[in-house]
Amino acid sequence: MSRLGAPVALCISGLLVLSACDSSKSASAAGDTKAAASATSSPAASGTPESVRIGPYTQVFATLLPTNPAQAKVMEGFREAQILWEKSDNAWHLVAPVTDYVTGHALTHLVAAMTAGKARDLVPAGTDRFFMTRVTGITGRKATVTTCDDGSKFKEENPRTGQVNAAYVPRPDQAYIFETWRMVQLSGHWAITDFSLATLPDPRAEPCQP
Repeated sequence: MSRLGAPVALCISGLLVLSACDSSKSASAAGDTKAAASATSSPAASGTPESVRIGPYTQVFATLLPTNPAQAKVMEGFREAQILWEKSDNAWHLVAPVTDYVTGHALTHLVAAMTAGKARDLVPAGTDRFFMTRVTGITGRKATVTTCDDGSKFKEENPRTGQVNAAYVPRPDQAYIFETWRMVQLSGHWAITDFSLATLPDPRAEPCQP
């Protein structure tokens, strides 16, 4: 994701902007840590890694899709939501059908990231990579996806001039983030509804470090 709105929403991919604020949600650490641990027993993956270019930004999904059909559907919804999020963040407005894949608190965060980017004449650029991505639970119409987010090559860029924002330099402890994405079924597919982020020194972020 567009670094947390690049210092605002999600400091890492549109998410980073919100990252600084969200890292305080460590109260749920125990539950998220348990979910992450269960991911190690999930089915083997299939397919190939996916790289999607959106303007000056590239989103890499380094983890293969699960062979389990139910988990694969969740992962497909997660990927589509991320792509539409980034398209909207780059366009500074909601791009259809993003509201079919991003809803609830996640949509509120996306709007905040777009607003911040437009006010600063900046869009996500560089490369952001999701890896060690797992579907850690499916219960009825709800699911959870956890992932590591490598924003070490994320940048911000003025879309008119192509000039990179030299002021944006991610802190070392925020370059690799552990993210938990809450998913819900919406109109026959999976959509993201909320998320939480963990950066060092939170132990959940340790496995994501290079």
